[in-house]
Amino acid sequence: MRRLQKYRALTPAGRAIVLRSLLLLPMVAMLVRARGMALTTAWLGRLGRRAERDPGALAPREIARLVNAAASILGARCLPRSLVLCHLLRNRGIPAEIRLGVSKLADGNLSAHAWVELDGLPLNDGPDVFERYAALPSSAAKFRVDHP
Repeated sequence: MRRLQKYRALTPAGRAIVLRSLLLLPMVAMLVRARGMALTTAWLGRLGRRAERDPGALAPREIARLVNAAASILGARCLPRSLVLCHLLRNRGIPAEIRLGVSKLADGNLSAHAWVELDGLPLNDGPDVFERYAALPSSAAKFRVDHP
């Protein structure tokens, strides 16, 4: 199925998530590179708070799937993808948390990764993320998109 057909098949709430993600992902990626993670999360926190109280609102895993789909279209990396997802979830009152992890590569270099967790489970990555990366303690990953 073509992308446009998939998009049209989404609910209005799903289409809104995809459009917001397509707008936010490039801006967040640019801000992370230019200003760092702390300032980017502060900027996301200042964006309009539009809590979705719609009874037909999407489940967190569906929101993650839609953000991942938009990220794959744009080639967005894990950190902007996770920052946008966390923002969208926390904006809806869902207590999501960004997790950072590291892995030692065969050549001795370190690889870093970011994902979003809800109740200790990864939303935008597979359950094997804990096998592939050593998660930093939550207090070390202090960069959360804080919304009331």
